[in-house]
Amino acid sequence: MLLSTFELLLKDITPAEGNIANSNRKILQGYFLTISNPNNFDVLLRLKFNATTPSLDTSKLIVIRDTGGSNDFGNLDADNSYDFGLRANDTGLIILQPDILTLNPNVDTVEFRGYVEIFVRQQFPFPALLNRQLLFTPEHRGTFLPNAGETEFDQLFTTVPTSTGASLMEVDSIFVGGFTPGIGLPNSPSSNPVLPEGVGSDVASIQQALAVMTQSVNDLSQQVNAAN
Repeated sequence: MLLSTFELLLKDITPAEGNIANSNRKILQGYFLTISNPNNFDVLLRLKFNATTPSLDTSKLIVIRDTGGSNDFGNLDADNSYDFGLRANDTGLIILQPDILTLNPNVDTVEFRGYVEIFVRQQFPFPALLNRQLLFTPEHRGTFLPNAGETEFDQLFTTVPTSTGASLMEVDSIFVGGFTPGIGLPNSPSSNPVLPEGVGSDVASIQQALAVMTQSVNDLSQQVNAAN
């Protein structure tokens, strides 16, 4: 489903300084997405970043994930997507920005604009597992870099509207098949999203499916009770 637009920058604010001193400072701007999972089960998610003019150059970008109190660095895959997991009732932060670990702001320029899609990845094609509600706060955060001989940094952030105008959104699911383990779930002794170390990913996927189905049954029960 469509989530929001995005804009990634590492470039001069203006083509030339003109008559305003320091108006040609550079800006480093990234896309910051805060996601909350209010459900009582873990979710596996996929972000897809789409850009056409120009298309994304992933060698100039870096992904930073904070879903457990620490920063984990990674990259978009060949499809410009990023897979990760979010535990039940937890909140995480995903950042996509120009790769300041390798780029030289005095030489390199980054300017990408496009739109973001998000999906829930499910391993079972059950109707009960289709759409899940999540909370989103997308933002652009930028840092104005000092010119040569200066030391002053300035920052800005702006909230990016979601495609629906709401923060709570029902996210479409995609069936990825197989029994692939979760990616990016913190504080887990293995890459498995729900089970202790040593338990196979097949069982983990089944357990996750049952948790979602249980939640769906509970939701239906509450609706029936309210109607009565």
